[in-house]
Amino acid sequence: MSAALRVIVCGTTFGNVYLEGIARLPEHYQLVGILGRGSTQSEACARRWQVPLYRNLADLPEVDLACVAVRSAVVGGNGTELAKALLARGVSVIQEHPVHHDEVADCLRLARQHGVLYRLNPFYSDLAPVRCFIDAARHVLSQREAQYIDAACSVHVLFPLVEMLGQALGGLRPWAFNLHEGSVGPFVSITGELAGVPLHLRVQNQLHPGDPDNHTQLLHRIVLGTTGGTLSLTDTHASVLWSPRAHVHRNAQGVLEMDGDSPALDLAVSSLIGHPQPPTLRQVFSELWPESIAQALLRVHANIGQPNDSALAQFHLSCCKAWQQLGAVLGPAQSIHPKPPTPLAMHAWVAPSRNLPRAQ
Repeated sequence: MSAALRVIVCGTTFGNVYLEGIARLPEHYQLVGILGRGSTQSEACARRWQVPLYRNLADLPEVDLACVAVRSAVVGGNGTELAKALLARGVSVIQEHPVHHDEVADCLRLARQHGVLYRLNPFYSDLAPVRCFIDAARHVLSQREAQYIDAACSVHVLFPLVEMLGQALGGLRPWAFNLHEGSVGPFVSITGELAGVPLHLRVQNQLHPGDPDNHTQLLHRIVLGTTGGTLSLTDTHASVLWSPRAHVHRNAQGVLEMDGDSPALDLAVSSLIGHPQPPTLRQVFSELWPESIAQALLRVHANIGQPNDSALAQFHLSCCKAWQQLGAVLGPAQSIHPKPPTPLAMHAWVAPSRNLPRAQ
């Protein structure tokens, strides 16, 4: 399908990022309205994008696609009920994560019954640095064997971590998760396996009840160890590093040939891949996030009018199941009430000189 699709956005908190993403695709999408509760935020968004604000499903015009950026039931919202109602009206839906496994299955059944498309949007795997990590992981694993995964995240973004790792590894099964007793600090440790690869996962299982979108120590950090080296995503929005395995041959006398002729000695100990200069947080919100939404919407546009991708649907269902099992192992999040942090800038800091005395 090549014509511009009529699209609405449901919700204007994270939905604002969807609005920015749609604006990047004028040949693919025509924004025809916003569905909200009539808050000051939703009214302001409708004025900014010069579209009607609808408060009831019954008032919606004819649309092709709805972007449901409203929290699902598993995180205390009615987003899935809204998605189901839209699917039943013959409207294709892209729904923001996370969503319970059974709710995703229900939405897929409704989409099939009404001949429309339903897509779960994990969001983070379309961010440029994460996409770089996933693509690099697939390249590395086509030539070398995975040996371990060492990852860390906030509980807020545990579902997308599972989805990102599933994409990088080419699947999730078999998986197993065990809580590591005696964890200290803000992180809880889990060991086990994912796609049969040994896993060590640290999760900041903490939430501020009055400010649930803040107070994360980090979003995602991943190290994938292989027989050929380690691939590292230093941060969700930052750099991807490749570090070849260090191995020095021994000569016939058993001495390490640190000045030998092995090509491995001339490999950089670490290389930046993809985007060497991480963005500012302002650039994350204004550029990386809308671009991630645009990428997801381009795939939806290409698949509207076609049967739902069963392989993708099964993968997302597996992601939901693995995420829910991880949540059960972690248990309820710890309630915290910290003061807002004061971010520290390091760009003006200069490392002190470490000049050693010359040998005589």
